[in-house]
Formats: sequence, structure tokens, C-alpha cells
Amino acid sequence: MPFSSTQSVTNLGTTTVNLPNTDIYSLVGTLTLTSNAGSASTGPGGGTGTGAVATPLTVSQVVTTVKQNGTTILTTAAGATGFSIPALVATAGDVITVITTSSLPQDQQPQAIKMTLAVSQGPL
Repeated sequence: MPFSSTQSVTNLGTTTVNLPNTDIYSLVGTLTLTSNAGSASTGPGGGTGTGAVATPLTVSQVVTTVKQNGTTILTTAAGATGFSIPALVATAGDVITVITTSSLPQDQQPQAIKMTLAVSQGPL
């Protein structure tokens, strides 16, 4: 039976998959990212009218890096919500590492980032 693995990961960090067979594999990662909608400070009359200062929308800055045996094979743009590698040539024992990082404080909060990683033996 061909190898297949799906992992759900919460928070920034590193996920590792050991490939058992020499073959072509597909990798698909889907990320759910934070988006801070911003806020408005209270105006002089107690409302959010004249004098209110709104903070801008802050979009996630997560960058995903995929490595095969320590060699980077893919790096996403900041804030990308996923990635796909449709045909990765691998040898039995290869190690795939998926790393999510961000310098944005909102992305570093607990439960802020969720990733689903699907790895299947055979091309997409």
C-alpha cells in the first residue's frame, strides 16, 4: 500500500516526515493564519468619532520553508496560505522538514497558526 500521512499542527514550528520508500511523493500544506482586524481608540467624547486613532489591519507574515534532507526545496512568500509540491523525487529514508516562522507578534501567539500537511506516495 502506498505511503500516506496527514498531520495537523498548531503554532509556529517544525514538522518532520520520514519517507519510507524510493518513489515520487506529493506534499500539500494548507495554513490557517491570523489576521488582526485592527481597532480604534476611544475619541475625546467617549466614542470612536473625531480624534479616534485606528490601528491598521495586520496580515500574517508566516513564511513556510520545506527541506529535503536539510536542503531547502521551497520557501513561500510571507502570508501565503499554503503550498504544493506535486512531484518530489525521494529515496527511502529521506527526511522532509516543514518549518513555519514569523517575526510578527500576532503570529507567535498560542493557537494563532494552524497547518495541515498531507504527504502521499505518488504524484498529484
